[in-house]
Amino acid sequence: GMLNTGSLVVIFFAIVLSLIPHDMMYGPQAALIAESFTGRLRYSGSSLGYQLASIIAGGPAPLIATWLYGEFKNPYVIALYIAVCAVITLIAVAMMTDYTGKDIEGEYE
Repeated sequence: GMLNTGSLVVIFFAIVLSLIPHDMMYGPQAALIAESFTGRLRYSGSSLGYQLASIIAGGPAPLIATWLYGEFKNPYVIALYIAVCAVITLIAVAMMTDYTGKDIEGEYE
């Protein structure tokens, strides 16, 4: 991949290119999280969910990636780990209730 080239210019562009899908996901994320809770629980629910996700998934991710690379000496194993995390995310998002067109100010039924 681009990160394995050893060229600082190519690595820089690889990182810049990776920000495009990241920003496409990060933009609507706040609305998605906020819509998941009623008005009464919106602030605490979204904060708790966001922080727990950071602890459970985000915190150990670099340690897991380092361990995977140490065990297998193959950067594609890390890509596979990220792909598995993405599949878990897609399943979780698919299971969420869709509140499109509903008033999110009131209580959900």
